[in-house]
Amino acid sequence: MIAQQQSYGQTLWTADRYDWIERTLREFVRDHSAGAAAYPHDIARIIAYVHANLFDSALNVSVLKVRCQLRNNNITTRFRRTIGMGLREYIEKLRLEAAARLLEQREIAVYLVAMSVGYEHYETFFRAFQRHFGCTPSEVRLRGAWVGA
Repeated sequence: MIAQQQSYGQTLWTADRYDWIERTLREFVRDHSAGAAAYPHDIARIIAYVHANLFDSALNVSVLKVRCQLRNNNITTRFRRTIGMGLREYIEKLRLEAAARLLEQREIAVYLVAMSVGYEHYETFFRAFQRHFGCTPSEVRLRGAWVGA
């Protein structure tokens, strides 16, 4: 059994729980990276960078453009045309789908799920989750199943 500590009324888990989170997130990225090579080179490069840094809270479109050395604003239009959504929407969609997968583990606090997928503020995560899935993270937990399944 995994040992746990109580602090400020919240359950904090030992390294085993954090390892499970990291493993689940790595699997999520791996599952979503398989088809990236099929896209044009510049789009595939962006997707690879997003997937490699998806859960870094500093990842946003501005950082992405600098890190991938994208000087042409037309790339956002090309990305939208190729992928079917903008860069910001793509990052948010993947983060929220990963969060939904983590929510299957009922013992993990929702705020920890939010932080694990790159959200610094629980409120921002909550609003984005509700906008994307049409329900709250707690409602997903009550259903007992990942909404993306």
